[in-house]
Amino acid sequence: MSKSVYQDIYADMQQAIEHGDYPYQSYLPSENELKELYGCSRTTVRRALAALAAEGYVQPQQGRGVRVIRDVTKQPPRGMDGLETFKEIAARRGFTLVTRVSVFEMLAADEALSAVTGFPVGSDLTRVKRIRYADDVGVGSDDSYYLSSTVPGLTPQIAEDSIYRYLEEDLNIKIGSGTRDITIERPTKDDLLWLDVGDFGAVAVVRGKTYRIDGTLMEYTETKQVPSFFAVHETVFRSSAPRG
Repeated sequence: MSKSVYQDIYADMQQAIEHGDYPYQSYLPSENELKELYGCSRTTVRRALAALAAEGYVQPQQGRGVRVIRDVTKQPPRGMDGLETFKEIAARRGFTLVTRVSVFEMLAADEALSAVTGFPVGSDLTRVKRIRYADDVGVGSDDSYYLSSTVPGLTPQIAEDSIYRYLEEDLNIKIGSGTRDITIERPTKDDLLWLDVGDFGAVAVVRGKTYRIDGTLMEYTETKQVPSFFAVHETVFRSSAPRG
């Protein structure tokens, strides 16, 4: 079975939940109905539903169906959550977005860079550093490394628009998953130069790797955001395993 089929169904249903088509506490259509709607197998539908459950959008209830537990009427996360782009955040929150590219260069991964990014030594990489402004206030920066073969034709102009739009729409690349490590750190001299840190004396740092649908590492990014702009939303699950 193609992995992208259930991923596409997952993305479509996730968007429907976010838009309120399936309201909080309502039940999704049955597996049979979803199978007919998407023209796929029951196994594919179940994989999509499992992915939605793992992300905290739905919760299966034995004998009753699959219930929506994502309440989109609540305050959404303010910062970079999951794989949401800065442009998508701007559209959702209603601020004027400006992105400026401060670094655009090609380089090969040495041992030190390989240890940080996860790309093998000798990999040809494209580095793009962008400063993010919300209503003319510097709120964040992205220092990204892409496998150059994954982003052919990338330019600073494209980077100031949306790299993910370019990847997904122009290059037809399927982005599958990502990992994120979040810390709070003292701002560097560069952070103080570009970002409106204010009285916080700290920045939120998100170091993440993004993978294609086939599991290939395609991006490493270090995102920094001012605390007034940053928040994390996640769904947690209590393990049913016995505890000592």
